[in-house]
Formats: sequence, C-alpha cells, structure tokens
Amino acid sequence: MTRSPINLDNVYENNLGTFKKISDTVLPVSYPEKFFSDQFSTDAKQKELYFSKLAYFGEVAVGGVRAKLIANKSKGVKAAGVYIEILVVLEPYRSKGIGSKLLEYVIDECKNHFQHQIFVHVATNNSEGLKWYETKGFVKQEELKDYYKDTRGSPDAVVLCLTM
Repeated sequence: MTRSPINLDNVYENNLGTFKKISDTVLPVSYPEKFFSDQFSTDAKQKELYFSKLAYFGEVAVGGVRAKLIANKSKGVKAAGVYIEILVVLEPYRSKGIGSKLLEYVIDECKNHFQHQIFVHVATNNSEGLKWYETKGFVKQEELKDYYKDTRGSPDAVVLCLTM
C-alpha cells in the first residue's frame, strides 16, 4: 500500500504566517494578521471554536482551511452549523485531492460537533470554486451584493450550503 503524499497538520501560532501567505497568494482579498491570530485568543469574549489545518504535499505547505462553529442558541439570523471562512490550495497543487482532504476534515469536525450544515461563500466570478463546491454537494442559497471589500475580484458572493 502506498502512502499518500497529502498530509494535514494543525495550525499553530508558529505556522500562521505560512497559512496567511498561502491565503494571500490564492485569494483576491487579503485578510489582516488579526483574522488569523484570533483563533488563539484567550479573551473569554472572543471564544469561538475554530477548525484549522494546513495541507502538505510531501513536506511543502500547499493549502489550508479555517472554519468555525456557528452555535445559534438564540435562534437568531445565523443558522447553526459550520462556516468555512477559508479553504485554499495553491494552483499548481489543485486536482490532486488536497482540497477534498481539507473538506473531509471540516465534514468530520461538523459531525463531531453534531452539526448538519456547512456554509461557505464564494465570489460570483470564481466559477472554478463554485463548480468545485457544487461537485461536492453544496447547493447555492443566496447571492450577497458587495460582500467583499478591498478585493481584486468580484465584490459579490454566493452562499453555498452542504446539508448532511
């Protein structure tokens, strides 16, 4: 049996820079340093549950995912589930199963936390991303006008949902 060259590892404070660099390279929007470091916050007011992994092809970091649990205890506007904030794979490493492995990790965490829906937003002009999510079973929910600020791509986004 052959060993897969694709491995996932935790995101730690000492490899956040790698995750940010991959994200900045792939996405048309740049997230601030605080966005990435928030998952390590010890502030009780900002205690959210994040799921993060870096993807490696061999020993090279080539992708990553960050999702968070949306716990809707008050029946507010946001639906309960897991929200994928970032799922990125460097272009030369796409179509090798890396994105699928990152998504499988999020699906497993969703199940471990008794959630039944995964949400993601994708820029309306990212046809490759929209098609990839749809092949994974995600269904378009709605379009958000001017969702992205300071982007090199479309400011509009499509919200997709995978129900399990």
